[in-house]
Amino acid sequence: MFVCEEKYDVIVIGGGHAGCEAALASAKLGAKTLLLTQSLDTIAQMSCNPSIGGIAKGQIVREIDALGGAMGRVTDHAALHYHMLNTGKGPAVHSPRVQCDKKVYQFTFKHFLELQPNLEIMQDEAVKIATTDGRVSGVVTLRNTFYHAKAVVLTTGTFLAGTIHIGTDMFRGGRYNDMPSDGLAKNLREDLGLHILRFKTGTPMRINARGLDYSKFRLQPSDDPLQPISHFTDVNEQKKRKFLSCYITRTTLATDKILRENAHRSAMYSGNIHGLGPRYCPSVEDKIKKFPDVTSHPLFLEPEGFNTEEYYIQGFSTSMPEEVQRALIKSVPGMERATITRPGYAIEYDFSDPMDLFPHLESKLIPGLFMGGQINGTTGYEEAGGQGLMAGINAALQTQGKDPFVLRRDEAYIGVLIDDLVNKGVNEPYRMFTSRAEYRILLRNDNADLRLTPHALRLGMLGEEYKKPFEAYQTLTQKLIENPHADVQDDPDMFPWTLEKARTHVDIHNKYAGYYERNKKDAEKLAEADNIKIPEGFDPSSVRGILFETSQKLREIKPQTLGQAGRIPGVTPADIQLLAVHIERFRRIQRAKQAD
Repeated sequence: MFVCEEKYDVIVIGGGHAGCEAALASAKLGAKTLLLTQSLDTIAQMSCNPSIGGIAKGQIVREIDALGGAMGRVTDHAALHYHMLNTGKGPAVHSPRVQCDKKVYQFTFKHFLELQPNLEIMQDEAVKIATTDGRVSGVVTLRNTFYHAKAVVLTTGTFLAGTIHIGTDMFRGGRYNDMPSDGLAKNLREDLGLHILRFKTGTPMRINARGLDYSKFRLQPSDDPLQPISHFTDVNEQKKRKFLSCYITRTTLATDKILRENAHRSAMYSGNIHGLGPRYCPSVEDKIKKFPDVTSHPLFLEPEGFNTEEYYIQGFSTSMPEEVQRALIKSVPGMERATITRPGYAIEYDFSDPMDLFPHLESKLIPGLFMGGQINGTTGYEEAGGQGLMAGINAALQTQGKDPFVLRRDEAYIGVLIDDLVNKGVNEPYRMFTSRAEYRILLRNDNADLRLTPHALRLGMLGEEYKKPFEAYQTLTQKLIENPHADVQDDPDMFPWTLEKARTHVDIHNKYAGYYERNKKDAEKLAEADNIKIPEGFDPSSVRGILFETSQKLREIKPQTLGQAGRIPGVTPADIQLLAVHIERFRRIQRAKQAD
């Protein structure tokens, strides 16, 4: 075995959306970081849809951006179509979604990584997490190379023991034409003893636009005016760029008939797939089963890039045999003469039970092992990016002997996401929605920077050059909240923040003022409970008087704060009151012992 002389603080395994954010975050915080990926040519690849953002997902991207992550900036650089969702509803749920040139996105993110100080990238496959005295000590690769590490971040996506399904055909893969990570999957399951489960996801076919009849589609042009998804993008410069349109059509009775006649040939219903798939992003054959009275479903044609004729068909995810997919395409108005360039497929993969994680995304079973993305049972680039960012930050902080960074539910959708994962677990791939956030009036896309950029500046995720402009923007928005008609001027030194952005934020803030204050008071109570840490050496599951179910849940989840304990399903307010009393009693006893 070759032992690499370099000793890394953090090793990130996997170069997808979670891995890229994790590696950048760790390196930005000064940790010597290595990103290991099977292929440098697929770093940040958009394996499924060519878009970033969406309902609640757009808010997550704005949060990643405000915290100093890269996803938003890369997205704006690769943007080919902008669309703000939910504009018919209140501003609290307005969600940006951006179609991207997939190759530009991929290569831009790769370049971000290559330019980042403290970060090295290596093309190799991790096959084993090495431990010493039960704690992470390094990584062994397929080339039989050992890399030292104080912490490891796992961001393996769908690659762990991945199996691809097209009809009744099955073959190994972490993604079409990419080998699965079988060695690491075995190591996690058999050697490290992680609680490994299995999920399924899928993707639609891609088609060549050459055969499309656009007269049968409904045009969906890019938004004008547009709103960049990154806080740091110059909107005036972005407006000068060229953008493309998307198109909308629908399935037909002929589509429905083909699906029903061939349902038994789908991997979903042939018995080959055992993992559960995402309820909110079902395959088209699953829609026919779940919504038998609906005979027409919308399809969205999304261009994959400026310099390609390939289109992604949102809403047409399938694992039907290839000949059935060809028939399905020809049954849709406008696609009668279209040809498939890549068939749709389903993929099954291993993931680790997220209830085995602390809120800072470190494993409870293996100290020094962090996880982010689909390995935690989630689905979506945005959910992956948010977890990767937090895992990378906390891996770096741990190697530096610093306290972990955890976002509360009232601070960010990222906080809601992680809190749900570690306290409730998953029984299907987790997807974020605005309805999951009880404080969504506080968690708007327009105020993500005001909520989270102070954290980024404190941690060092954003450089000092942003401190004065952001503080000027904070001062300006507060002045406008107190006096919306104040005579203020745009300050060029405030860029990338602007007066126009401040006025937009203030208008929305004032519109929701009553709800905002009510939510804020509830959030303050949450913060108080989250500030009550469960002391080291205190076993909350042993407290007499709490429910038996509560005792079991506390022993299993090991909450770190009273607030986290209160959000565990089945734990009652009475249990929390009793815990609070015993925590305070435990602290008094400890103080008395120290005094003696």
